[in-house]
Formats: sequence, structure tokens, C-alpha cells
Amino acid sequence: MKLSLSPSAGTSFELWPEAVKNAAGIDRLGDLRDWHIRELPKMRVPETEDEYADFCALMRDSFRKRERLWLAPMSDAQIEQWRKKWPLSELGPKQQVNGRLVTPVGIAPRIFLDHLLKQAGTDDLDLLHRVLDGQDGLLVSARHERELTNQGIRLIRRSTLVRIATNFKFWAYVVVLVYSALRVLPVSFVEQFEGSLWALWAIDLGTAIPYTWGILTMFTAKKFLMRLAGMVTTVVTFTAPYVYFALNGKQYPPIVIVVIALLIASTILLEGTKAWMDKRVSNNLRRVSPETM
Repeated sequence: MKLSLSPSAGTSFELWPEAVKNAAGIDRLGDLRDWHIRELPKMRVPETEDEYADFCALMRDSFRKRERLWLAPMSDAQIEQWRKKWPLSELGPKQQVNGRLVTPVGIAPRIFLDHLLKQAGTDDLDLLHRVLDGQDGLLVSARHERELTNQGIRLIRRSTLVRIATNFKFWAYVVVLVYSALRVLPVSFVEQFEGSLWALWAIDLGTAIPYTWGILTMFTAKKFLMRLAGMVTTVVTFTAPYVYFALNGKQYPPIVIVVIALLIASTILLEGTKAWMDKRVSNNLRRVSPETM
């Protein structure tokens, strides 16, 4: 079976999009990719030493690949057996898959790791030693790294600076701030602009992070009032620099108007595309591939 989250492909199971998003620990469904999920047609609690070794290898490989979710079809008996030992999340309704009545379940490695650290029993710590001893500390969060080290797991420690430098979200914010800082430079060549470049620059920088927060909240917050606050924040912070520019100049050349229009259109197109991807992935997760029926 193949789980494909690209907009044009179907899925092997009928899934609940919100459950998948929560289990995978992502903010937007459009951020989910095939390589974030490992599909395991025959997932079970390991009993023999060979099964235990295979399970340890699976966990280690999953952490190395930074997978967010294991997806497996389980019968009611398998789910009950798994829950007696470890946590899982039901990701969809009961359904027929290849002639079996199963429930698609998800096991998030990060939540699984939290559970093992919380329990901290002999078997739990033995599993953690076998999976993570000698592994790079960057494969887990800073919090997990501290807790694992406190439990005697020998990770390759990484400094806070290295963690920041390898954090995707950090660089995303850096890009937004740099773009906002440099956007004022072309305005210095527009003779018709009569406002303060420093004021425009301050507005650009001051609205960069709230704008990013607003976009994220507008699409991901669970409560309506938070989504509304995100939308208002997005609109205000997005339009503020352009409003200041428009109010402090006159008779701008056509090329200036065209460039501003392109900037606005490209931003709307980018965010619209992300929203479209969220919707397409959501619809995809609800659809069952005919070959599984």
C-alpha cells in the first residue's frame, strides 16, 4: 500500500484530516509530505527477540528520517493489545482494506518517545538505549535531548547555537525579516516618495513577525475568535507598509504601481496556494483508493 499526499493522488485509507494533523504534530495539512509518514501494513507489539530488534531498527530509522507518523491498519484486538503497552491514535473509521475490517491508526514517534520517558521503566529505558545510544542529538528536540541524557541515554550532544542554525522555522523567520529589511531600499530611489524611509523601514520590520503569526493562526487555530484575530492581524500588518507608502507620495510612475501590485498579488497567490494545498490534502485523506476495497 502507498500513502500519497500529493494533490493528484489517492490514499489507501479513509482518514480524518484533523486527526492526522494532530497526530503528526503539524500546523497545516499542506505541510504534510509522503516522507513524513511511514505506512506499516503489519504493525504489532513485538514479542520475540527478533521482532524486538526489528522494532528498534524501525524506530532508529524513523528518527533519522524525521518521520512524523507511522500509519497502520489494525483490528480491534491489535489495537487493544497495543494500547495495553503504548499509545496510538485512531485516524479514521473502521473500513475494509484488502478484505480485512480494520481501523487506520497512527503512532507518532515524538509521542511514543514522550511515553517511554514518562514511564521510564526498565523495559522502556532498555528500548531507548537500543534505539538512541550513539545517535545525533539533533534527531530529537532539545527537551527530549535533556530528558534522554538525564536517563543515561548516550546521545551526541549539540549546542543551542547548532540547534538554532539547523532549525527550519528559524531560517523562515530570518528570510521574512531580511526581506522586510531590504524592501525599503528600492523606495529610496523613488523621488515621488515624501515620507521617512526610517519610518517605512520600522513598519516593515515591526510587522514581519506579527504577519507570519497572523497567517499561521488564521489557518490553524481551532477557535473561531483566534482565527478571526489571525485574519485581522494579517490584513493590518500586510497593508500597513503600502498604506504608509501611498499616503506619503504622489504621482508615482506607472512602474512603481506595477511593482507594488505584483508584490501584493504574489503574496496573495502564495497564501492562496497554501490554503488550496490544505484543502486538497484534506480531501485526499478522506478519499479511499478503489484498489483497497
